[in-house]
Amino acid sequence: MLSDHELAVTAAEAGGAVVRSRFGDDLARVDKGDGDFATAADLEAEAAILAVLRAARPGDAVLGEESGHSGPGSTGRTWLVDPLCEAAGCVVTDLHGRPVRPGPGGLIAAADAETHAALLALTHD
Repeated sequence: MLSDHELAVTAAEAGGAVVRSRFGDDLARVDKGDGDFATAADLEAEAAILAVLRAARPGDAVLGEESGHSGPGSTGRTWLVDPLCEAAGCVVTDLHGRPVRPGPGGLIAAADAETHAALLALTHD
């Protein structure tokens, strides 16, 4: 079984491959309201990331920027996924809300479902 870190890296690489393949494409925007939007690259990259996470950890919950909450969550772990967090001015923060690393890039994080403590956060440029 992959460690959380290994799984996050594998998932980030899958999402990154999609984003790289779509780079330079003319992508239509899907309006999400409040001035926010998604593109096909967002949706496809998140789907690739979720496919990796679900294959390796089917009992984990996932909260995706584009797809919302899914998965049974029977393991007590929730993966947070935002494959193109620069689109919304993403800033990765610590548990106290202090900025750790600004976007751009994708974000994959794991949190304990009971305590909401961050177990891992990984960005991929």
